[in-house]
Amino acid sequence: MTGLWPVSRMTLRLARVRILAWVVLMTVLTVAVGVAVFLVRRNLAKSEAYGALMAGGAELTDEQRAERLQKLEADAAKGDANALMAKAQLEMEKDPRQAIATLEKVDLEKAQKLVAAQVRAMRAMLHLNLGDVKDARELSDAIDMSKAPDTKSRANLASVVAEAWARSGNPIEATELLAKYDADDKELAELRIQLLRARAFAGAHKNDLNAMRRAVKSLATESPQLLAMFVGQKRIHPLLEQEAKKQLEKSGLAPRQRVQFQRR
Repeated sequence: MTGLWPVSRMTLRLARVRILAWVVLMTVLTVAVGVAVFLVRRNLAKSEAYGALMAGGAELTDEQRAERLQKLEADAAKGDANALMAKAQLEMEKDPRQAIATLEKVDLEKAQKLVAAQVRAMRAMLHLNLGDVKDARELSDAIDMSKAPDTKSRANLASVVAEAWARSGNPIEATELLAKYDADDKELAELRIQLLRARAFAGAHKNDLNAMRRAVKSLATESPQLLAMFVGQKRIHPLLEQEAKKQLEKSGLAPRQRVQFQRR
């Protein structure tokens, strides 16, 4: 018996894109954590040492990572919020679930208000990256952005909160929040990717396709590889994933889908 079965040339390349997507997601999260560490340093001089331990996390070997984690263990075991944040940053690229568990050890009722807000934001971003939107929304709703001391700090928190809102049924409120922060503002350059990512989700969930496409195009201008964060992950709006795939095809990172048929 002879039949025709479709064979897609994209299968292998899309598998590579999905692997790349996880790396990109961790890159975005590392930026957020870097801003969090910057804020914590204002409160405790000791966290300068923690910041040094967090530096270069993405390029560390397993041995280097283990050594740095060991140096943090004593303070982390005491519940020190700064040590726990540093430990989570080192863990998240290898095991984001473990990083969440580490951050959950921070006593949010006893922690300084700003530190508590940053810990919630870190946990929420991890949950968003994993597709756990409900958990991210609960954490985001408890973030008090008024405690942030400056625009950069508020924008850092707002990017996480807005994404959680957009992906959980409140894209209008998310869009209004993001309108307060210009992704092209030079003072917010470190947060540009986070803000554009949140705008892409807000546009998709609001069914504002022009806004979504503008955000996706801006991310592609930064680096086409960034668009992999919207491909093959959990709970990604289908229109956003479709647009990301389209732009990836244009960039050459993913081939245009062509279907061959083989006889069986």
